Amino acid sequence: MFFSISACFGQDIILMKDSELVRAKITKITNEMVQYHRLDNLDGPLYEVPTTLIKKIDFENGAEQFFDVEEADNTSEKPNYSLSETKEFLIKTINEHGFEEDTFSRRYRANFEGDMLRLRVMKRDGSRPVNNGILYDFSNVYAFHKVSRRSDKLAFVNIWVSIVKNEKKMKFDKHKLIMRVDDPDKAESILNALKYYNSLLVGKSKSHDKF
Repeated sequence: MFFSISACFGQDIILMKDSELVRAKITKITNEMVQYHRLDNLDGPLYEVPTTLIKKIDFENGAEQFFDVEEADNTSEKPNYSLSETKEFLIKTINEHGFEEDTFSRRYRANFEGDMLRLRVMKRDGSRPVNNGILYDFSNVYAFHKVSRRSDKLAFVNIWVSIVKNEKKMKFDKHKLIMRVDDPDKAESILNALKYYNSLLVGKSKSHDKF
């Protein structure tokens, strides 16, 4: 499942991570790629570039879309919550509004083990988890994607993040977390809290590296 926009924009400017500026007419954006025609050759080939190579897009209408999480976060003031307060907020909000990606009948149950977030999928009656869930390491996030809003009662949070693949040997793997949320505003809150939680963990790691 991915977020997709199909549109016909005017002059858009793509800022690549290597600082190249591409003046373009964007035709499609997904989580994984951007399709566009070059502005100087609108009848020419359709180009496709991975979003991992893009820093941000400035659209003709003045809107901006960031693909660099750190740059996007720096555009506004960050909250000043502690690690424990952020964990409490995430547990409460995910448990009340988060579901597995395919249905609203199987709710997520969140808890923290140290600084790692475990998400278990509950049985339909909510009596117990269906398995031991997945343990997420939010100190290592590959990409935060924008919330995919589908209606006033449906949105998806999409994050590429490290998970513990083998808990006994503590082996890690890359995983795409897709969380169904019953309120788009709550989805935004969960995404922003996870971004903030990631920044706290990264800051904590850097402070430990100094000693």
